[in-house]
Amino acid sequence: MNQPRLHVRPYRLRYYEMDTWGEATPLTMLNLFEETAFTHCEESGWDVYRLRQNGYGWILLRGVVEMYRYPSYRESFTVETWASALRLFYGQREYVVRGSDGARLGVARSLWVFYSLERKRPIAVLPDIVAAWAPEGTRALDHELTEVPPPGAQWMDTSRTYDVRGRDIDTNGHVNNVNYLEWALEAVPRDVHSTHRLARVEGQYMKEVVYGQKVWPALEPIEGAVTPSFGHGVYVGQGEGKALVAVASARTEWKPREPR
Repeated sequence: MNQPRLHVRPYRLRYYEMDTWGEATPLTMLNLFEETAFTHCEESGWDVYRLRQNGYGWILLRGVVEMYRYPSYRESFTVETWASALRLFYGQREYVVRGSDGARLGVARSLWVFYSLERKRPIAVLPDIVAAWAPEGTRALDHELTEVPPPGAQWMDTSRTYDVRGRDIDTNGHVNNVNYLEWALEAVPRDVHSTHRLARVEGQYMKEVVYGQKVWPALEPIEGAVTPSFGHGVYVGQGEGKALVAVASARTEWKPREPR
């Protein structure tokens, strides 16, 4: 049974959520994490619509995801989420993906800031939310969410330019965090995608991106890694004659695909 402290959502992987190999894509998993977090907010009495009507929003700052196995087409699984810490402006949220047998398929943790949409600055988390979620410090994985430096602009792929579309904008009025991962993964060579799966991603968001802007991905191979690993950056133009600025960064690790 769901409780405000621990929220569990059942899912069954649908056709449009899977990749060529019949497994959930990394973007699908991030979307499901987000969906589960939103309904957890709903259970607390502060869903995304009430938050927005009152001028509030949660903005993702940093996160890490480790997937041991991706769910397959029509497979039933659950996503669990809970708040492990709430301190002044910030909240730490945990996730566990479980198969129908209860085994862990993946884990994640994330750092969010509670935000005033009108003032465009952090504000203290509402007491109602703190009381409902009652964080007790339990983590999904033992990993500190520290800064992830972006690759230098020399690693930017100027042949890849993405225009921010209306469909990329979320309820907070800027690009949804899942889109940043999509841009980053598109820069990874296709032979890596075809022979490996994304096993781990850690990232951070540094600046909002809005409708009409252009973004460029940067990709830096990490030397000495046992399996393909990359540093990622997303850069945005600041206007004619101005330097490009990194708005997001990430590190990814890839593991060989197992024979099916």
